[in-house]
Amino acid sequence: MPAPVATLHPGEIHDIGVLIGLCARCARANDRLPHGTAQKRLNAAASLAASDTSGRYWTARFPDHGAAVLAAHLIGNQATATDALEAIGWLTP
Repeated sequence: MPAPVATLHPGEIHDIGVLIGLCARCARANDRLPHGTAQKRLNAAASLAASDTSGRYWTARFPDHGAAVLAAHLIGNQATATDALEAIGWLTP
């Protein structure tokens, strides 16, 4: 993982729930783009997340979109963040 996660984006592609984490640099770059272009970049990241097994990116796969949204909320909650990050493999115990 190149940098710490700054923003989380849950989504769904090909009936697979995905969670994408963007570093601060990528999040800022996405914020400067028009909405349509930013969405295309996120869709490309979701496609990568759906098939990524390398562990090189902040991506996680889930059985459905709801599970990805739940994971994003758990990571965003200070009380459950550490456990959620460990469960999806983004933090080693």
